[in-house]
Amino acid sequence: MGHGPRRGARTRAEHRDRQRSRKRGARRRPRWKKVLLTLAGLAVAGALLVGVALAVVYARTDIPEPNEFATSQSSILFYADGETELARFTGGHNRETVALSDIPGHLQKAMLAAEDRSFYENQGVSITGTGRAIWRNLTSDDTQGGSTITQQYVKNYFLSQDQTLTRKFNEIIIAVKIDNELSKDQILENYFNTIYFGRGSYGIQTASQAYFGKDVSDLSLSEGVFLAGVTNAPSLFDPAYREGNQERAEQRFDYIVGGMVEEGWLTAAEAADATFPQIQDPEATTASTGTEGYIASQVRDELVNELGIAEADIDRGGLRIVTTIDEQHQESAEAAVQGQLPDEPDDLKAGLVAVRPGDGAITAMYGGADYSQEQLNTTTDAHLQAGSLFKIFTLIAAVQDGLSTESEFSGPSPMEFTIEGQDEPYEVNNFRDAQFGQIDLRTATAHSVNTIFVQLNEEIGPARTAEVARALGLPEDTPGLNDDLSNVLGPAAPTVLEMASAYSVLPAEGVLAEPYLVTSVTSENGVYDYEHEATTKEVLDADVAADVIEAMTHVITEGSGRSAGDLGRPAAGKSGTSENNKSAWFSGFAPQLTATVGMYQGDGTISMQDIGEFDQITGGTYPARIWGDFMRGALEGEPVEEFPARVGVGDEALVTIAPTTEDTTTVTEEPTTEEPTTTTSEAPTTTEEPTTTSEEPTTEPTTEPTTEPTTEPTTEPTTEPPPTTNPPTGTGPPTGTGPPEEPPGDGGGDGGGGGTG
Repeated sequence: MGHGPRRGARTRAEHRDRQRSRKRGARRRPRWKKVLLTLAGLAVAGALLVGVALAVVYARTDIPEPNEFATSQSSILFYADGETELARFTGGHNRETVALSDIPGHLQKAMLAAEDRSFYENQGVSITGTGRAIWRNLTSDDTQGGSTITQQYVKNYFLSQDQTLTRKFNEIIIAVKIDNELSKDQILENYFNTIYFGRGSYGIQTASQAYFGKDVSDLSLSEGVFLAGVTNAPSLFDPAYREGNQERAEQRFDYIVGGMVEEGWLTAAEAADATFPQIQDPEATTASTGTEGYIASQVRDELVNELGIAEADIDRGGLRIVTTIDEQHQESAEAAVQGQLPDEPDDLKAGLVAVRPGDGAITAMYGGADYSQEQLNTTTDAHLQAGSLFKIFTLIAAVQDGLSTESEFSGPSPMEFTIEGQDEPYEVNNFRDAQFGQIDLRTATAHSVNTIFVQLNEEIGPARTAEVARALGLPEDTPGLNDDLSNVLGPAAPTVLEMASAYSVLPAEGVLAEPYLVTSVTSENGVYDYEHEATTKEVLDADVAADVIEAMTHVITEGSGRSAGDLGRPAAGKSGTSENNKSAWFSGFAPQLTATVGMYQGDGTISMQDIGEFDQITGGTYPARIWGDFMRGALEGEPVEEFPARVGVGDEALVTIAPTTEDTTTVTEEPTTEEPTTTTSEAPTTTEEPTTTSEEPTTEPTTEPTTEPTTEPTTEPTTEPPPTTNPPTGTGPPTGTGPPEEPPGDGGGDGGGGGTG
């Protein structure tokens, strides 16, 4: 008889297994318990430490008096000497405290609707808003406030809008303490008396005067709603500040009125009657009037966009800003423009800017006569066809490629150039159809001979001209900057400042320096302590610069720049005139200073003809005169410095190039009398609108080349083909001259959308 498994033996085995399992469990559980208990203990200890730390911080944090919060001071701009005041950012209103009872109830509710609708219920801090702001600040470049009215009130104490975690932590601690120790009404009263409203106004009473010319107690519902909205960002919601603000302010106005209805603070009927109020013009200040206004505006842009300083800190933070503007240079700039620019027509405009080569410091800026009348800065906002100023970029490229400035070309007029892909030849004329024999590039530069420079551009390749222009700092998106053969004649439209910076590379012996206006920034509260460091880059060989400079000296001694006069020191430059005389330039330098003058009429689409003593305005007329007067005054008392000696790059392989007699070249011995016209390019000109946003002013195309008077004939295009003749055989200066009563002018227009010399 079989036997089944022994129950007792199986039970003992299971018993042994269970015993082993219990022993292993007994050994494991105490370890986990210890770990958990340790972690719990650390958490409690950490919480206690944090609590103790917060308690200590809380106890040691004092609540500032209201008048300690906004001890605002004007920010002052100084000339380069750091002592002489240039302008100051202020609205001219002193802070004046008023009681909450003097502030209309509708204004109080409007402020709550705009900034903190749960003000009377919260504990001074918005946990969700603050958490959201901190997360945004940690994970992106965006800065978020997320602040209650109490937190905003606290923030005013620091006089700094920086979005750091330390500042946010301090703000929270003080806000909680204030909320515990002050009544809500007292906090709201303090807030109204310390918040910044723009226009240099701190507190509701001064804001009422700044925007509406009345006491706060007399404000209407609509006026109160506007003021409640403008505090969020005065630079965005003050309609007088910049274009587009009116629309933004109206949208914010509607938002606040809607919020008041939602909260039951305003009936639908009252909301329907609330319309956007009439706001008075801002009070003039030294930072918004005269020629200083243009400088102050550019300084402000640099502080905000380059240095990251908040708008509110500029207006209220007691900044001490040392600019690069030299008082003597600035006075000379104003005297030169005002002394030379004709009174008629009254819409003539000129821009002048001076830059220190190799450093980039802007020592003078004439952006207009009065910033309060017109905000467009003629040196930074107006884009003008550069005309023959671009010939220097072609000359630089040629010397870089090993071509000597003593290389000779023949300069007949007109000439036709075959361009691949185009059915019609590209025709170019010299100014007044002047005929030039074999002359070297130095003489061609002096007289701005169009046909020679187009030949030169064809030889090196027009892409090289554009490449050099960009290397010397012209922006990639410069209007009209292209790789076409005509680019040597300047269809591109840079600003006056951009051309001054580019030309400064030459006297700096190849060093490009980023232009700047702010040398240093400090603040009374120690938040700001900035010193500028020059940003430079070597973009040109010094030998190339030396040879090009030497060629440009001939412009002033014998060419289109003679009307600038003798500076009593080495000087070099180049004139330029756009098609149909819609812009005229002179840009030049002494070894230690570069200056550029740009001139136009109206919105930049008007041909400057029969003005003053000239039948046509060109770079060699008023712009050269203004430049000469400025340089003499600015450099008076400064040591006379010398240019580097000509090196002679490429002299060992001198080239003489004569135009061909094939069908691709047509010349004439007799100058034409017809007005030259072209249709191959467009160039933008200036607009009259202020440009306080990132958008550049729009421009109108010009399609006609300009001309310039000269006693040393220069060049200009025409689209009317003259009879064919043999090329001139002379080797000297041009064979024709302009009217003897005319002063030296720069070489005339191009045949395809650029400008005259």
